[in-house]
Amino acid sequence: MKKIFSYLLLALALPFLAACDSDTDSNPTLQEPETFVLNLPPYATNNLIDLQYAQSLELTTNQPAYGFTAATTYTVQVTLASDFVEAAEATETTEAVEANYASLPTTYRTARMNVDAFELSEAIVALWDAANSGADLPAEMPVTLRLRANVTGFDRGVCYSNAITLPRVHVTKPAQTLALPEKMFLVGGMPSSNWSNWIRLAQVYNAPGMFYGVVYCPANSNFKFSPEAGDWEQARSFSTVEFTEEAKTIAGVELGTDNDNIAVRNGGWYTMVVTTKIVGKEIRYIVDIRQAEVYLCGNALGEWGFTEAGKFTVPEADGEWVSPAAKGSGEARLCVKVPDTEWWMTEFTLLDGTTIFYRETDNLLSGWADDKGSNYSVQLTAGQKVRLNFAAGTGSVE
Repeated sequence: MKKIFSYLLLALALPFLAACDSDTDSNPTLQEPETFVLNLPPYATNNLIDLQYAQSLELTTNQPAYGFTAATTYTVQVTLASDFVEAAEATETTEAVEANYASLPTTYRTARMNVDAFELSEAIVALWDAANSGADLPAEMPVTLRLRANVTGFDRGVCYSNAITLPRVHVTKPAQTLALPEKMFLVGGMPSSNWSNWIRLAQVYNAPGMFYGVVYCPANSNFKFSPEAGDWEQARSFSTVEFTEEAKTIAGVELGTDNDNIAVRNGGWYTMVVTTKIVGKEIRYIVDIRQAEVYLCGNALGEWGFTEAGKFTVPEADGEWVSPAAKGSGEARLCVKVPDTEWWMTEFTLLDGTTIFYRETDNLLSGWADDKGSNYSVQLTAGQKVRLNFAAGTGSVE
């Protein structure tokens, strides 16, 4: 729906931009200015700007002379090599100038903007480390800024402001660089947890910070997530995570009974997916919940991927999942369907034929038997089935 809306908006706007290019009495002409003015903040001339403690840095500008008032997007760019910038700008070589700047992730739509101090500090530290091989930061340094402008929503009217230099800027490297969690646990009022057992979610192969698990949730189950088992201080609750629309509509996610728990209103088997991302100064948690789907594929079935022929039957309550019968002899490849992944990214097997073992960092070019060992491989003959008990973390072949 979002794509359809975007295309419709583009279709409606293109005639306007085309009209702006035609020099008529009734339509303004879209000018392509070469530059515009970024003002040097009055406090920057003699004062130290300490980005370690500042929340933001205020910048003001004048809109580029497009020939009419157009919605404009401004991107803040920073560099440390002010002498190179002046020389590069004199050559009017856009590529040379652009390559020497770092663009901050947040963009702005007004001529007065409060630039996030943390974003600016991160960019300066990265530029310093790249140019000085990680040497200690000086107590203060000059920093050069400029703005990139374009007509909002279009790659038109692109131009760059003059460069301004903040002569005294202090930055520090963060005491500890944020890192995505390497583990994720679920705890709550499910049969396999009951608030006493922390269920470890599997990591999606080749997708750092993304985790999943197949869990049975009775109606109105309450739970939390944490990157460390037993660590309630790091546990993420209803108000500290984001939910996809599918989590809300399929599982009926809502605020739990107490302690800001996450609650699932609709009972059933679900694949819990937790995706973590570093955004500015924090790690963001996004929770997706889908109807659980588990598949058999590989040589034993003669088909690969998430196919109807390989779909396990879903048990009642917290019972056993049962695969279709194998069509021939060969290694069974087992996987959980997770949005935006391939089957091999959520693959698992039965270690020693009894324990569910998830693939995380293993390169399985030839299969479990060849790459991990025969005790990791599930070998089936025609007619055999795989049974799984996700609550207990076990399985068998019958």
